[in-house]
Amino acid sequence: MIFSNIKMLDENFKVLENMFVQTKDEKISYIGTTMPEKTSAEEEIYDGKGKFLMNGFFNTHCHVPMTILRGYGEGLSLQDWLFTKIFPFEAKLTAEDIYWTTKLGAMELIASGCASISDMYFRIEDEAKALDECGMKANICNGVTSFDPNEDLANNRGWNETWALLDSVKNGKFSSRIKVDMGLHAEYTNNDRVAKIIAEEAKKAGLNIHAHLSETEKEQTECKERHEGKTPAEFMENAGVLESQCQFAHCVYVTEEDEELLKKAGSFLIHNPSSNLKLGSGIAPVKRWVEKGLKVCIGTDGASSNNNLDMMEEIHVAALLCRGATKDANAVSAADIVKMATVNGALAQGRKDCGAIKVGNKADIIVFDLMTPNMQPDFDTLANVVFSAQSSNIVMNMIDGRVVYRDGNFAFINKEEVYKEVNERLGRIIKELAN
Repeated sequence: MIFSNIKMLDENFKVLENMFVQTKDEKISYIGTTMPEKTSAEEEIYDGKGKFLMNGFFNTHCHVPMTILRGYGEGLSLQDWLFTKIFPFEAKLTAEDIYWTTKLGAMELIASGCASISDMYFRIEDEAKALDECGMKANICNGVTSFDPNEDLANNRGWNETWALLDSVKNGKFSSRIKVDMGLHAEYTNNDRVAKIIAEEAKKAGLNIHAHLSETEKEQTECKERHEGKTPAEFMENAGVLESQCQFAHCVYVTEEDEELLKKAGSFLIHNPSSNLKLGSGIAPVKRWVEKGLKVCIGTDGASSNNNLDMMEEIHVAALLCRGATKDANAVSAADIVKMATVNGALAQGRKDCGAIKVGNKADIIVFDLMTPNMQPDFDTLANVVFSAQSSNIVMNMIDGRVVYRDGNFAFINKEEVYKEVNERLGRIIKELAN
């Protein structure tokens, strides 16, 4: 496909006018100011007049199958929400439930400009199947939990699912869009021994580690009580977790000493503003992270704690929250926020050929319609994207060179079928919980 005469965001976050971008197979093959040669008579030329092209988003922390839990367990703190509502509901989910509700989440992600996600859940083979069929990229893990200090991990579902999915990926069951991470749910759902085993095996296998970290003040305080004054970040360091590339979600209560540990380790900190606000967990010190040069990403978290997977909304909230919390209108720039949602997210997933509009990179392209009331006048396009745009402004999402969404239509998802399946399954689970 050739995008002609289109406004675009380049790899240095500069907005360029009247550009031509060509894709070939999975990659971007040309960027320039003149029309490239067509590769075939059938190659489409996309009219870029009134449009804006940029890289797709990387949602680096979510629980996509939780879309079936949207609106369930409202008004509770994190601990009450998890243990009294979420865990009992999740115990009823079957493999097919996971498959269908993942497709529902994929629709929301794709329509809001996502190219790829980092997801933590269970029955991850079924989740991978659904995401792969929808055309998305994903780093998937099962967040291992182990409350028994003597548990044999050979009997742990999360542990076994991780290695089973890794075997499936290596054996070509899924496309190269699907990658596997090692999941460690959190300090408060594990113990030293299990964390050390996870750290050792992830390092041997060359897997990134994905975990929740310092999400609430309660978590931070109780971790120090359990582990001789160690914070969750220090717990992770002591277990050897930081020896692998890590993605840590939330990090609301990390100390400045924690930040130095995480920076030295090259860890990625994932900002989840909507979830943290909705659950009353607090506000992460993102301005401080950016000033210190920490690697910051953005994630929506799950649709039960957000309550959506809309990356456009998450970007908007992240930008506003940081400025409001610090009383600094320049705390983070529009470019800072976009970098978190694109380049940093791709690097966190280990996808070095993704995250920016650049020749040779994967063609993960989203297109905005600028000729709408909320995008006019177009005085500062990047500011409009961060502070004005809605998902409804996105008219195309291309992932690895394939158009997966265009003008409201999904290329690989039957949305009516998904709605029917998810709602029928929700009805069954609610009846089971009532009995």
